[in-house]
This record gives sequence, C-alpha cells and structure tokens, in this order.
Amino acid sequence: MRISAYLAKVANLPYAGLDKLGGGAVTILAPHPDDEALGTGGLIAACLQAGIDVNVAVLTDGAGSHPNSQRFPKARLIELRRQECRTGLEALGLLPANITHFDVPDTSAPTSGALFDQAVQRLSQLVVRSASTSLFVSWDKDPHCDHLAAARIAEAVGQELPHLLLWHYPIWGWYLPSSMSIERPPPEGFRLDISPWIGQKHRAIAAHASQMTKLIDDDPEGFTFSAKKLRRFLEPTEYFIRSQT
Repeated sequence: MRISAYLAKVANLPYAGLDKLGGGAVTILAPHPDDEALGTGGLIAACLQAGIDVNVAVLTDGAGSHPNSQRFPKARLIELRRQECRTGLEALGLLPANITHFDVPDTSAPTSGALFDQAVQRLSQLVVRSASTSLFVSWDKDPHCDHLAAARIAEAVGQELPHLLLWHYPIWGWYLPSSMSIERPPPEGFRLDISPWIGQKHRAIAAHASQMTKLIDDDPEGFTFSAKKLRRFLEPTEYFIRSQT
C-alpha cells in the first residue's frame, strides 16, 4: 500500500471517545519536548477534564534543534526546552509532578543495548506505577531516529505488559513522500474530536517558542516549524493508530 493511501485511511479513522483508553490512567512518551503538545495536546486536556490521570515522559533533551547557537549553548537550550514543555503542559492542566524527563541526548535515543533496556524499564515502571491502561507514542514510521526509538521503547513495554493498549500518533509521518510504500495491514485506531480543548492545545504548542518562532535566530541550521507543517496540528482533531506489532 502506498503511504499516501495509508495516511488517507488514518485521516478517516472513526471518531471515538475516551472510553477507548481502557479505563485507567494514560502515559504519553514524547521523543522531544513539543511532540506531546503537537500529537496529544487535546487528548491530555480531555483526559484531565474527565478525571483521567495523565503522565508525560519526554525521551530526549531537545538540544539538537539549534546545535550552533551561541546565545543558547547546549545547557541553556536544554533548560529552555524543559521550561517550554512544563509551560505547555500546564496550559493543558497537567501538574509538573506528572512530567518525567529521561534526558537522553537528542538524536541519540537508543533502539537496542543497555541504554535501550534502561529506558524500557523506566517507562514500564512509570506505566505500572500510574496504573496506565493506554500508552501513546510517536508513530514508528515518523522519519526521525528519536521518534523511531521512542516507538521501539514503547513497543517493548507493550510486550512486557500485554494488557496495555499501545497507540501511535504521527508527527513527521504525515509528510512522507506519497510514493513510498508501507507493508502492513490497513490502520486501526480512532480520531478524537478536540474542539472543546483546541484553545488549550494552541497555547501548549505556542509555549514551545524555540521551535515555533525565531526566538533563537543565531543558528542558520536551527529548526523552526513552518506554518504549512504546523497547520495540521492546529486542527480540532487528533489521530491515534493502534499498534499492530
């Protein structure tokens, strides 16, 4: 199946509510600070309003977005992105106590080995401790090494905890070349109408000023979201693919 056809099916998944989440708490694994707001901001706000506990784990430190900035060297950039994440999640109603930073170096998230096993163990402990029945993570077809690593870590946790529901949220996967092929069955999952919480989600995304604006303007190779690519994440719908691994 071409990736364009697969993503069209994702975009037309049936709408569903929070009853899809298994009745317990929710854990979200974000590859970088900002992915949690982009992919699951509405979900987080909806869960919290409904009295469903949410925990967010951020895998990497985000320091790879502006590697050549003189005004924001690595330590300062890490602290900035951590604060942006906290501010954005507070806009969604999440308490700082429910945010965990794994602090893996950006672009170096592991997919095997001892560090991978440590991340799996840490995430598994968070899921168990919070009595989560659903785990959300970036899509394994997102073309970024940290997004793939996050998906692999979550999948390993899912294998350890077979009753856990594992869901993927696409970020960069939405922009894969349409001619690419994907060798898997048609997607299963759901769309969530986040209209009541869209303002909160917009504020959460805007909190990541280092990624959404020219706040850091002294690195020609620095990353900034384009308006075109950001547009999808400002819409009143979020998309979640049930893991088929």
